[in-house]
Amino acid sequence: MRWRDHLRTRLLEIRPDSVCALDTAAHQLARGVLHDTPVHTSENPPGHPCALALGIDALNGLAAQQAEHLISQARLYIAPRILIAAQPGCALDEATFRALGFTLSGTDTAENVHIYDYDLTTYKTVPDWLNARFWANPERWEP
Repeated sequence: MRWRDHLRTRLLEIRPDSVCALDTAAHQLARGVLHDTPVHTSENPPGHPCALALGIDALNGLAAQQAEHLISQARLYIAPRILIAAQPGCALDEATFRALGFTLSGTDTAENVHIYDYDLTTYKTVPDWLNARFWANPERWEP
């Protein structure tokens, strides 16, 4: 599947209430696909977080530390969900994206572009042991 088609499909599946484009190409794509959705730029963000941050060329030419900083800033201040394209020459590899909480959404092998998705709501599933059943037993406590 071509990566731009995959991004269009994902945008239509997600149907965010608002989008913050991290670069010009992302802004154009979001405007073209989501006609009735407000699309903001990272230089002129709204006063509140958007539902989705979209990046196509945002990581191009950045060093690994700069790319991680951009992603961290986007997660903290721009949107709880990120859809980003890692094009050839991206300083971050698949292991780094996975360590940052991203999942691989799609790959275009012809152009060597990977699409990664981050969603705060599904970032970490709650393990079975993390519930009140396994916590302290106040009835067994004796002063």
